[in-house]
Amino acid sequence: MQDNDILIVEAEILPNGVGGWVIKAVNKETNEERFCNTIEEYSAFLNESVYTTQKDNFQAIWLESPKATPEMIADVREKLMKFYNEMENRGE
Repeated sequence: MQDNDILIVEAEILPNGVGGWVIKAVNKETNEERFCNTIEEYSAFLNESVYTTQKDNFQAIWLESPKATPEMIADVREKLMKFYNEMENRGE
C-alpha cells in the first residue's frame, strides 16, 4: 500500500467550555477542520473525508490532548468503543 493512498485524519479532544468535550478533527489532505460534539459527528466527518478525497484507506491519528481532563479522554474512549461495537453488531 502506497503512503499516498492513505488519508490521514488527526483528532484531538478539547474542553468545550461547558464541562464537556469536543473532538477537533482535521483532514490532512484538504486541511478541513471540524469540531465534533458527538462520536456520530466524528464518524460522519471521517466518512465525508474518505469520500471527498477518494482515498481507499484512512488512518485516524489521535493527538495528545493536554487541555482535556482524564475524565474527558475516558468518556470519549468509552463512547468510541460503544459506537464501533454497535456498528459491528449491526454488520456495517
